[in-house]
Amino acid sequence: MGRKPKVSVEVKLQACKDYCNGNGSFNSIGATIGVHQSSVQRWVYSYREKGDSAFIVSDRNKSYTRDFKMYIINEYLNGNNSSNGLAAKYNITDSMVCKWVNSYNQGIEVKDYKPKPEVYTMKKRKTTFEERLEIVNYVLSNDKNYRKASLEFKIPYASVHLWTRKYLSMGEEGIKYNKRGRKTKDDVNLNSLSEIDRLKYELKIEKEKRELAELKYEVLKKKEELEKKAKYRK
Repeated sequence: MGRKPKVSVEVKLQACKDYCNGNGSFNSIGATIGVHQSSVQRWVYSYREKGDSAFIVSDRNKSYTRDFKMYIINEYLNGNNSSNGLAAKYNITDSMVCKWVNSYNQGIEVKDYKPKPEVYTMKKRKTTFEERLEIVNYVLSNDKNYRKASLEFKIPYASVHLWTRKYLSMGEEGIKYNKRGRKTKDDVNLNSLSEIDRLKYELKIEKEKRELAELKYEVLKKKEELEKKAKYRK
């Protein structure tokens, strides 16, 4: 989904106008408004290309075809334009250009990209240990692409992310459920543990609770943003 900019459009426009009018350098203007000079440089590229419309924020992620990505990559590698120049001209970020180029240079296949916001609003369903293990293995075999796994197995993004993290930290035990659901402090006989082991276990449980709360917050936040955007389109 579209990201909320950290610097307002008005500030960006004024920074560009100041630079173009000779009222400061990238470094001095950036220091004044609290951003790196590279950000000011990128804004100026966009401003020179599109004028006042350069910083209009999209309300949703864009789709990028493989052909478009390859065009950008070839333009950069052939020396026809810089990452900042391409970002300004095609309304993308210079970091995105660099990411595509780096991936291409590493031999990673260039693919179409189409946002799938439904992975954040998908409803939970019951799963077996075997299913969770299959999903985690799928994630790890696909460069930790949680979104892809979510779509493939019809499982919420947050669940896929949480299972993978548990598996990486605890192994298969981390994704096993007992009959009552997720393992809790009561599932272990604390009296059988030493004081140090008991403290370690309690800390681990608290950490898991925090991680789960953070994931729930992230998903709810994304869901609210999607609902607001859907409301505005009506």
